[in-house]
Amino acid sequence: MKRYDTLTDINLKVLYEKESKRMYESEFINEDGNQIENWDVRTELLSEYMESKGLISIDGEMCYISKFGEELVEDNGWLNYLEKELKSYENKKKKEIRKETQEEIIRKGTIESFKYGKWGFYLAILSILITALLELIKKK
Repeated sequence: MKRYDTLTDINLKVLYEKESKRMYESEFINEDGNQIENWDVRTELLSEYMESKGLISIDGEMCYISKFGEELVEDNGWLNYLEKELKSYENKKKKEIRKETQEEIIRKGTIESFKYGKWGFYLAILSILITALLELIKKK
């Protein structure tokens, strides 16, 4: 996971636990529970990242947790959400691959049966011609 995701998870929980459900960017904390220093991570970039994900809204330097942000905290946080999304994406990809594989098998089977079907068609035409020739020979 990216560091921004870890910091997002931590600060989203802090924001959620605040009675007012708001806090200044400058109050964001790092993994050790200490206030983030600007030389370490620029808090305004972190808050913009969180806002871009729909977790908070920003008014000046004040951050407000969104309904979506609250729901995520109640459902084990941002990192858990990202894991679920990743699993969902991987499952979707696996299903697409399975579907493509099945379609390829069906396509190959159809082509294979067409090859055999062609021979059956040719044999049927040949049988009709032989039967017609035999009938002509009998009439003479």
